[in-house]
Amino acid sequence: MLVYLLCSFLLGAVPFAWLVVRVATGQDVRRVGSGNVGATNASRAFTGRQRQVAAFLLIYLLDAGKGFLPAWYVGREVDLTAAVLAGAAAILGHVFSPFLGFRGGKGVATATGALLALDWRVTAIALGVFFVVRFTAGQVFFGSLALGVALAGAAIALEPSEAFASRLPLTILCLCIAAFLFWTHRSNLQKFFAARSGS
Repeated sequence: MLVYLLCSFLLGAVPFAWLVVRVATGQDVRRVGSGNVGATNASRAFTGRQRQVAAFLLIYLLDAGKGFLPAWYVGREVDLTAAVLAGAAAILGHVFSPFLGFRGGKGVATATGALLALDWRVTAIALGVFFVVRFTAGQVFFGSLALGVALAGAAIALEPSEAFASRLPLTILCLCIAAFLFWTHRSNLQKFFAARSGS
């Protein structure tokens, strides 16, 4: 099991945003925009709306794949608890990438991919909430926070009788992801409230 977790962590740690931006533009994504190693910030390294959207989608899918593959494979080979741990390891690898000095992205795409492998219905609901909040609020990070809350809510609401029984590992993961996304987006929240208080 430790081998599965280590491989999941290292796969999650592959910095696709850094690689794509470096290969396509020669820039270091950590010196672009907010410096975040994720799809949203990486897209800012590209000029033109079409190239930005294409870069965002490519990096988001690659980062989601890092979460999906470990959770799907380990779940098939072992059980739900092991799959949850593998997905969590991939998310942590993305956020604390040893290839970038144990710094990385905020974990939204990788978490989405892991949950897609564990329960696609939970992911579909959370993504729907993400898009509604993102376009209503006009801020990507608000959508990301809403996605985390929706993951936890959907995991419990879809099968309430099993949420704290056979599906308990999944429920715990979703609750942890919700809290973790608030932690990884703390700088966004600080800037938002600072701007509100200063206006």
